[in-house]
Amino acid sequence: MRVELEPAYILHSRAYRESSLLVYALTANHGVVHLISRAAKKKNGNMIQPLTKCYLTWSGKSSLLSLNKIELAHSRYTRHFRSHVQCLYIHELLLRLVPERSPAPELFDLYEQTLEKMLKSPTDEGCLRAFELELLAIIGHPLQLDFDYQNNLAVEAGQYYRYVPDAGPVLVTSLKQTWDSVTGRVLLDMAAEDFQTESLPVMKRFLRGLLEFYLHGKPVLTRQLLKVK
Repeated sequence: MRVELEPAYILHSRAYRESSLLVYALTANHGVVHLISRAAKKKNGNMIQPLTKCYLTWSGKSSLLSLNKIELAHSRYTRHFRSHVQCLYIHELLLRLVPERSPAPELFDLYEQTLEKMLKSPTDEGCLRAFELELLAIIGHPLQLDFDYQNNLAVEAGQYYRYVPDAGPVLVTSLKQTWDSVTGRVLLDMAAEDFQTESLPVMKRFLRGLLEFYLHGKPVLTRQLLKVK
């Protein structure tokens, strides 16, 4: 199989043997792909950097494809520390949660739009929360936020709920100090995609816990760079 000039963003690369690179990219039509670029350090290693939009040509049938050609479109590299780490955080989620070569054009669009917003407003954490919610939906875990699935009732802002992954919220009598314990107000704000409210810190804790659930308890390493507590 050969793919010609596929729009892509470089998510990560690392050295492989003496002169080659392993390249991980998010593509417009083939999802996340893993490629090997032979002799890349001599030929085009300077173009194979995170946050680089490019056009890739590859071939092969195995899980590790051969990168034959790369054409640079532009780089989104930023010297702003927080923006850079937030981008690496998104890359880590993509590489760990998205199955290899699982086509999802909407994911490519989501990434591109989120990248643009984050680089313009590095302190806007609502942008990250929106990305996390949409990513979960794209990979098959959409959040049901406005209906108590167990009691067949609409979620109410003033009530307390426990969120059950892949099911939804359940009415409870009190809040606990756990990620899955939230108010109805928080759930309704997320359902309305309103990320500019006082609920944002709780959304952050909630989505962090939910993502770790789907990561089977493994921590997200890039959070440590931002000293997220």
